[in-house]
Amino acid sequence: MATPLPGLKEFLKQTKQQFLQDLDAKNADKWTVVMGNEAGDLDTIASSVAYSYLATNLQKTPTVALVQTRHTDLYLRKENLYALEFSDLDSSGADLLCIDDIPSSHPLNSSFSKYVLVDHNVLEDAFEGGSGKVVGIIDHHADEKKYPDAAFREIEPAGSCTSLVARHFQKEWTVEAGVSQDVATLLLTGVTIDTGGLKDKDVVKPVDEASGRFLYANSKLEQGGSFQGPKSLKDLDDTLHDKKVDIGDLSTRDLLRRDYKDFEVSNPDNLQGPKLVVGLSTVPMGLEAWSERDGKNKFFDNVENYFAGRNLSVLGILTTFKTEKKHKKKRELLFLTNKDTVPADVEKRLFDGLEKSDQLELKETDKLGKPNHPKHTRVWDQGNTESNRKVIAPLVQSLLEGKPAEAGGQS
Repeated sequence: MATPLPGLKEFLKQTKQQFLQDLDAKNADKWTVVMGNEAGDLDTIASSVAYSYLATNLQKTPTVALVQTRHTDLYLRKENLYALEFSDLDSSGADLLCIDDIPSSHPLNSSFSKYVLVDHNVLEDAFEGGSGKVVGIIDHHADEKKYPDAAFREIEPAGSCTSLVARHFQKEWTVEAGVSQDVATLLLTGVTIDTGGLKDKDVVKPVDEASGRFLYANSKLEQGGSFQGPKSLKDLDDTLHDKKVDIGDLSTRDLLRRDYKDFEVSNPDNLQGPKLVVGLSTVPMGLEAWSERDGKNKFFDNVENYFAGRNLSVLGILTTFKTEKKHKKKRELLFLTNKDTVPADVEKRLFDGLEKSDQLELKETDKLGKPNHPKHTRVWDQGNTESNRKVIAPLVQSLLEGKPAEAGGQS
């Protein structure tokens, strides 16, 4: 039997140290950098960390996971920190190579030669412009059709990207390979949180069920019993969910940046001018509870400050929560536009298009009152609670650009 591979914690410590040394010595070309998306959710972190371990040890390709969240911001996602601890890693995230570990003397767009993208399929702007190439993609978002020459492009619908990562390595991931069970455990936390413990039938795909079974058998949860689907993941799912919604101590600014992505679109009234910057924040708290906590005036002041600090033209706040008594799933949308950068006809097209979308089933509400501030604001209850940022982002982009909407683009 082969000698067991190093534990995940040991691997991350050694890899981080060696990569940073090679970076300083201008000898980092041998490394492949695997990255998840900028939002830094559990799916992204688990996918990138596990990929780095498996590619390095099973395929003998030196690979380091670079997390696009600063160490100082890891506290924003308690479910991530719990998953790390559950996988026998440091609960503070100290084992991770984060974006702020890269010295400023090494520009992001010219320091790395090879990238693998997981949980997204377009390289972030900060890494564009250099000689680095995207050599592989594993993702469950809509295919943006970039990097056709990548060695592999495994882009398909799945509840969780971790399911696709597990499948990618499954042939080499044998008992004889000696893979640390911490790797399967970490990937399984991603599958669990993204699929509701394999219970959410609107999300779960066959690859999630197959990977869930495989990962369970190789994880710390396996205690000699057979895998029984959602029943086997119930306790883990409950704990991860409780950690995810434990956000009462986060400020409005922290809530808005906790799960945030932005993108640029061309201004249809001025194609040669500055692009419109759109930010979308997903927040696991209802607007009424949130605004009552802060006070409505203070709530809008905080939102506006965030809006201005990001230099946004449009900010969309996507709430997702469950009612206290019946635990019914709810979603809301709060959109703000900057009248100085978004033409009135474009704003109208955006708001009207959102309201008419069969994918969202919006109903305008005045539950927050009419705030007195220079940005235009609309608030809706969202009837279709299955439509998340994967649906809303491409819809917003298409409406702003005056193009037909395509589902499932930006996430």
